[in-house]
Amino acid sequence: MREIRLATPAEIDAVIGIAPAGRERQEAIAEWVQAGQCHVLWQDGMAAGYTAFTRSFFRSAFIEMLVVSPLTRRQGIGRTLVEHCIGLVPADEKLWTSTNESNTPMRALLPQLGFVYTGQFAGLDEGDPERIYLRWSGLPD
Repeated sequence: MREIRLATPAEIDAVIGIAPAGRERQEAIAEWVQAGQCHVLWQDGMAAGYTAFTRSFFRSAFIEMLVVSPLTRRQGIGRTLVEHCIGLVPADEKLWTSTNESNTPMRALLPQLGFVYTGQFAGLDEGDPERIYLRWSGLPD
């Protein structure tokens, strides 16, 4: 059984345990949880993936982070989490996200869910540009 809900402070260690994370990511997870921005997909009682859904990208809705456990990849968890975020945003509002150029599965998923590639940032991860995507009803067809 799958359930998506906001993580509680008591679940921070479970969220961190979804995938190996350095100190900076662990601190970010704690901040997202405290701010009510960390949505976790629980599958059969275990944390299988999470997303940080914020308004940090020019005050627009932003899927800032999406992580799926290596043990549960290729089971639709990433898709389910993105669809959950889509459901949190009115259709006429912009929803942004980004992914590394090297993240082939995410780059394939986003267009399937109505996201359009809009550009990229260089220098966040050396040699692996960050690709920016937008989902918005105001985009031209």
